[in-house]
Amino acid sequence: MTYNFFLSSFCFAILSGLTHAAATNPAEATNLPAKDAYGCVGEEGYSWCVKLKQCVRPSKILIENNLELTAENFHEFCQTKLK
Repeated sequence: MTYNFFLSSFCFAILSGLTHAAATNPAEATNLPAKDAYGCVGEEGYSWCVKLKQCVRPSKILIENNLELTAENFHEFCQTKLK
């Protein structure tokens, strides 16, 4: 019985340490999505719109303004340069 208790306690201590190390790992912060200079997360489909002064989803803006879904229309509407 004592051996099982010791083994269980040891495993719990190891698992607790691993969980704590994973939660405080500085590398975890690098997994956040990259933001552009305006704070827009391109990986989530957002781009900066100069005209609206906010991060927007180009498709949503174009649909709301009855424009064809093209990069040129978005850049023209938002007055941004094409890359």
